[in-house]
Amino acid sequence: MTRASVQARCLPVSEWPEQDQNAWALALEPYDAFDPTVGLASEWASATQDVMASGYGRWLNWLAQRDELDGSKSPGERATRARLQAYLESLRSENLAEFSIAGRIKQLGRMLQMIEPAGNWVWIVRAADSLHRAAQPKRDRREIMQPPEEILQLGLDLMDAAEHDRFRTDTDRAVLFRDGLLLAFLVQRPFRRSNLAGLALGQNLELTDVWQIRIEDDDTKNGAPISCDWPPALVDALERYLKVHRETLFRGQKVKVATQALWISKQGRTMGDDAIYCQIKARTKVEFGKAINPHTFRSIAATMIAESSPAESTAIMDVLGHGSMRSSERWYNQAGMRAAGEHFHRSLEAHRSRADDRVSDHEHPD
Repeated sequence: MTRASVQARCLPVSEWPEQDQNAWALALEPYDAFDPTVGLASEWASATQDVMASGYGRWLNWLAQRDELDGSKSPGERATRARLQAYLESLRSENLAEFSIAGRIKQLGRMLQMIEPAGNWVWIVRAADSLHRAAQPKRDRREIMQPPEEILQLGLDLMDAAEHDRFRTDTDRAVLFRDGLLLAFLVQRPFRRSNLAGLALGQNLELTDVWQIRIEDDDTKNGAPISCDWPPALVDALERYLKVHRETLFRGQKVKVATQALWISKQGRTMGDDAIYCQIKARTKVEFGKAINPHTFRSIAATMIAESSPAESTAIMDVLGHGSMRSSERWYNQAGMRAAGEHFHRSLEAHRSRADDRVSDHEHPD
C-alpha cells in the first residue's frame, strides 16, 4: 500500500478505539425519548450513517498516521482546535476540492454531536458551513460533460461489440456488455453511485408487468424513496445481460457465493460503488479523453429531460430527487436546453438498424 493510499484510508468501525465503537453503537440504537444520549443517529438514512461513519473513519486514520489516536481519550478530547486546524491544512495539502474538505469537517462535527452529545460541537459544524460558503468549484463540471446521446451511443456500442466481437474471451465480452449497460442506464437514470451499486434482483429491481426499481427512503441520501421503471429501451439489453453475461461473470468465482446484486465483477462478486466509479471513469476517459464521474451524470441526464416524454421526465425528476418541475428547470438551463430526446431516439434507431442489417446479411449472404 502506498503512502498516499494509507493517508487516504478510511478506518473501518471495527478498527476504531473501543469507546468510539461503543459510542457509535449507542447512537445507532433506537431513539429513547427518556434518554437524550441514546439513538441520536438512528433516524439518519442508512446511506447517511455510512457517509458519516466514513468521514469519521478518515479523521481517526489521520490521527493514527500522526500517532495521535489515543484510545484512552474520549472522541471529544482528541478534537482540539489546534488539531482541527492541522487536519484542515492536511486536507488542503491533498488537493481535495474545497467542497469535499468542508464536507469532511462537517462529517466530523456531526459525528461528535452524535457520539459525544454532552460536548459543544457547534463550532466545528459552523466552521464547515463557512468553508462551504467560501468554497469554489475545483473545476467547472461542464468541462467534462458530454452530450447524453453520445454517452448513450458509447454504451450501445460497447454492448454491440460485446455481442459480435468473437476475438474476445467470454469474460471480456461480459465485462464489456456490463459496462455498456451501466453507461446507457446511468445516463437515463442518474442514480447516486451507492444506489446504483445497491440494485439487486428481487429486492429493489423486480419484474412485474415491467421491470421496476423501488428504493426505500432509508437507502437514499435525501430520505426520499425512488420509484421508477427500468428504461424501456434498455429492457432487452437488461434481459440479455441477466441471461448470458451476468451468468458468465459468475464463472470467475473461486468459491461459490450467492448474490442477487445486479452488477457483477470480473471475479464473480458484487461490484461495490468504488469499482463502478472506476469503471465508468475508465470507459469515458478512453472514449472522450476526459473521465466522467457518476455524479456528473446527474447533470448530464437533465439534458435528456428537455424534449423527452412526460413519463421519462417524471422518472428522471424522481431520481434526481426534485420535488417539482420548477426544480428540474434549473438543470435544463444549466445543460443548455439541448434537444436530447431527438438524439436519444435517433441513437436507438441506429443501433436497431445495425442489428437488423447484420441479421439480414447472415440470412441472405452474398
